[in-house]
Amino acid sequence: MTIVAPRPAAFVERLADSPCCAAIVSADQLNVALASRVPILFILRGNGLELAPIVDRVHDAGRLVAAHLDLVDGLRADHRGVTWLAKAGVDAIITSHGQLMPTIRDEGAIAIQRLLLSRWSHLDTAVAAIGRSAPDIVEVLPGVILPEIVRLMPRFRVPLLAGGFVRTIEAARAVLAAGAIGVTTSSRDLWDWQGLDA
Repeated sequence: MTIVAPRPAAFVERLADSPCCAAIVSADQLNVALASRVPILFILRGNGLELAPIVDRVHDAGRLVAAHLDLVDGLRADHRGVTWLAKAGVDAIITSHGQLMPTIRDEGAIAIQRLLLSRWSHLDTAVAAIGRSAPDIVEVLPGVILPEIVRLMPRFRVPLLAGGFVRTIEAARAVLAAGAIGVTTSSRDLWDWQGLDA
């Protein structure tokens, strides 16, 4: 069976009613995430050789799955790693390597570029890199700082996700109010949260 990845607009649409995505870093989180409201699971750790059955489970539950090319064991952040994830059936591929955005799209997946902002001085360089790579979606890390830096950032032409250290409803509300379309979090308390109106 061939799985056709959703277009970025359909990916974003999934976040309208339930804006928190489950950031999966261990096997025990998978069942909890699938029993929650999360529309999208972000696989951030695990064995790349064992990913296809997990992707099938997520799809069978009616959810989308994104996998982090840079963090999943056994994969390299190159075109072969991208191809492996695409053949495993993931809907989106996350990486901090902007040069892989066209390859990810060519393989039929949604290209999510991770933007790690560990220092203020990284902001200009990171913004320029996003402009060159043209991802479908940008994930800002740590997401909890988005309300503080959004006024310093140019307006991106692509949707923003916020990931990292978003552990409370208050923090999630703040990043959504700052313009993020969704939150990636390993905080199980947020996986059933329905968003700003809840």
